Amino acid sequence: MAADRAPETPSQERTPPSPPPVPGLGDHGPEPLPGPEGRTAPGRPIGELADPFSLEVHRAIEVPPAAGPWDNGRGETLPLLPAYVERVHDTRLREVVQQAADGVSGMVVLVGGSSCGKTRACWEAVQELPAGWRLWHPIAPDRPQALLADLAAVAPRTVVWLNEMQHYLLTPTDSVGERVAAGLRDLLAEPDRAPVLVLGTMWPEYWATLTGTPQPGVADAHPQARVLLSGAVVPVPDTFNGPALKALRLAAGGDPRLARAAAEAEQGHITQYLAGAPSLLDRYRAAPSAARALIETAMDARRLGHARALPHALLEAAAPGYLTDGQWDTLGEDWLEQALAYTAAPCHGARGPLTRMRPRPGDPYPAQPHYVLADYLEQEGRTNRRTAGVPPQLWNALVDHAAVGSHVDIARSAGLRGLKRLAVRAYSVAAAHGDTFALLQAAKVLREADRTDEAIDWLQDRAEAGCEFVLWLAGDLLRETGRPAEALARYRQAAETGDTFALRWAAELSQEAGRTDEALEWYERAAEAGDISALRQGAELLQRTGQVDEALAWCRRAGESGTVFALHSAVDLLRRAGREAAADQLARYGWEPGGDIAQPWEARPPG
Repeated sequence: MAADRAPETPSQERTPPSPPPVPGLGDHGPEPLPGPEGRTAPGRPIGELADPFSLEVHRAIEVPPAAGPWDNGRGETLPLLPAYVERVHDTRLREVVQQAADGVSGMVVLVGGSSCGKTRACWEAVQELPAGWRLWHPIAPDRPQALLADLAAVAPRTVVWLNEMQHYLLTPTDSVGERVAAGLRDLLAEPDRAPVLVLGTMWPEYWATLTGTPQPGVADAHPQARVLLSGAVVPVPDTFNGPALKALRLAAGGDPRLARAAAEAEQGHITQYLAGAPSLLDRYRAAPSAARALIETAMDARRLGHARALPHALLEAAAPGYLTDGQWDTLGEDWLEQALAYTAAPCHGARGPLTRMRPRPGDPYPAQPHYVLADYLEQEGRTNRRTAGVPPQLWNALVDHAAVGSHVDIARSAGLRGLKRLAVRAYSVAAAHGDTFALLQAAKVLREADRTDEAIDWLQDRAEAGCEFVLWLAGDLLRETGRPAEALARYRQAAETGDTFALRWAAELSQEAGRTDEALEWYERAAEAGDISALRQGAELLQRTGQVDEALAWCRRAGESGTVFALHSAVDLLRRAGREAAADQLARYGWEPGGDIAQPWEARPPG
């Protein structure tokens, strides 16, 4: 049945007065609320949030002024959002919101395709919360950093708004997304900060990536995210079914946007129609060659890993690769401007296929324009261009012009397609901007390509530039290729910079070379630096060289550090040396069988 609300997205029949400006939702509100440890709680009172578009609710189609059953004759404008028609997922969402209002923390993640109504459903749900609730939308400087920076200050009765939740959990460096997931789990489990409500939205493919079981032998990249998301999903269907369509038709009598969607949307895709999807697809499919090249450049750049904001230089450099010689030769000198004008034109009031991003007042102004691809076309590209070839112009443009932060994902995409040279180039750019993960990956690709010397030279160059931690990786590469003396030199360099792991690796390499005394010196240094496992390895080395008493002393030191294996290792060491009586005594009584620390052994019940 129809509520007095409507599917995802809005606009208006005639231009209404602009809503009052809403300060950045990631900022602290005008009425500071004390958070944990005296910090100001992030977010704003929900009652002050008058602009749903600031929370990334899509705008709906516009309709031309026309007399109709919804025209009251007084020239009043339509509301910002069409009337909302509830569907099955709203019932579960309302239950969790009510539990939060009753004092129980919870999380819901609405999972569905592009423009299917996820964000609008969340907007409607939070309107039901009582006075005193706040909403926090962490987005700047980037979403994961914004969330991690203020998560500890979240106060009770706060909605944590995570639209496009994959941006918080699927990060170029998996550890960042895992820290976000762990922080959210702690927040939801902490009784002193209840109630809080976490609302997220996500496309199905991102949900599958985060919650899928890792393959045997493959490192688990998302264990924290998988646990966080378990049981939190609420599917949102792409279409309206029979009861929802009936409710829609009833609501359409009061809103021309719903009336048009009810009449023209294909196969129940109501919210997508409201968001302008049909016009977007028509505009793309019928585009002139240069405009179509720009849209497909943007589609492919996004599916290969580029961030949402696409630089002008990238589009300009890559688009010619999507044109035939004949198409290219017949273009005018202003082909790019004409193509961008075509892609920027709105579709029934919704965002055009590829539109320029306009910085808000107070935001830093970029050195060049950036453009964003419409969500629906992005999903169209991911689905229907999955097997499409990528011209070399795009790969080169991605390496040369991609935004900072995109190169790791671009390198991964190149590597998956066997383009190792491009992968190393992209990783190199990311490494030059301080991405340590990219350093390791670039060396790995070079090693797999049997270009070990280049990998080592590159790592050494990075070390001399200040990234000293990569020395141990150079040592590993040299060790794998049978160059132990050079490997040991790199481990020594790394150890001198304070890398404690390099101490143990140097010990193992010395041991493999038969230099027992040198190996023991390295194990000793590693143990002094806090690596307790080095004591066990040193003890085993001493036992193999017949120095049983010295090995026992190393086991004893490990035992004094609280290491469980130490006593068992010492017993095993004695038995292998043929000293059964001493082994039995140590196994039975432990390190102090005579009672040197306390009283002599007595095993009588108390009392």
